[in-house]
Amino acid sequence: MADTNTQLEIRGQDYAKIILPLARQERSMLYDKVFVKKDFTGKSFYQDQIGTWEMSEKTGSNVKTPQNDPNLARTRIDIKTYNDARIFDRSLNLQSFSDPLSVASISMQSAVGVQIDKVIYNALGATALRGETGAKSVTLPTGRVINANFGGKTTGEGASATTENTGLTPAKIRRSSSMLTAKGVPSYDRTFVASATGQEQLLGNTEATSSDYNNVKALVSGEIDTFVGFKFVFLPDGIIKVTENIAEYYAFHKTGVCFAMLEDLFMRVDERADLSYSKQVYYEISCGAARLEEEKVVKILCDESVEN
Repeated sequence: MADTNTQLEIRGQDYAKIILPLARQERSMLYDKVFVKKDFTGKSFYQDQIGTWEMSEKTGSNVKTPQNDPNLARTRIDIKTYNDARIFDRSLNLQSFSDPLSVASISMQSAVGVQIDKVIYNALGATALRGETGAKSVTLPTGRVINANFGGKTTGEGASATTENTGLTPAKIRRSSSMLTAKGVPSYDRTFVASATGQEQLLGNTEATSSDYNNVKALVSGEIDTFVGFKFVFLPDGIIKVTENIAEYYAFHKTGVCFAMLEDLFMRVDERADLSYSKQVYYEISCGAARLEEEKVVKILCDESVEN
């Protein structure tokens, strides 16, 4: 009987000792772009505000003193709790070369960051609760919305005329800036939120000969992070709301949105006696957000199916 080469059966196999995280968002991208409130307790948080005042001409001597209302307002932010838990089997950990638990903080930080960004993003266009107890519902006015067909080519005439949709363009960004400025919104601390598709459209929609091109190219490549006065945040998939290819982007001022958080993070790592003493990583956050002023927020509708 011929000898068989058994050396092939005992060749060594090496496995990575280090676990690398899969593609994910590292941390919240919007947390430092909004007004944050943390020193409170309760199921709801009320942010009080003071509105604009306007002077009038004094037309004579010893005239009656004006008795105008101070123009105060209040917005209610309801707090919700979000949590997650992951189980690491004790016996399987003993059989593994790598230690998943050692890098759990990376996944935890990412999950918390994504949830915070979802809460803040959703608040930008949601119904705000105003008044003494938050009983008054206030929606974002249509006048604070830039339609998807803004700047698009119009075909036909009269009642049959139609305007094609556009993606994210410099024209829409400039109009967003103009709408904020027209309401007296400060030119600093402005943020523009879009998706990766909008980022791609922005570069492709700008002709190489235009005055915007170099700045847009530098923005997309990461060389600069500001364009038309906005700090840009391009959120990953799963956060931006998209309905039939129409995405909802937002331009806003930092004081136009409030994010309230009861505590930074609650986290525990415990042994589970009921699960063969496997280790459980548990974490949760309690937070909420609301739009404070409609004048400080602009919704920009963009058709993400448009190719430039």
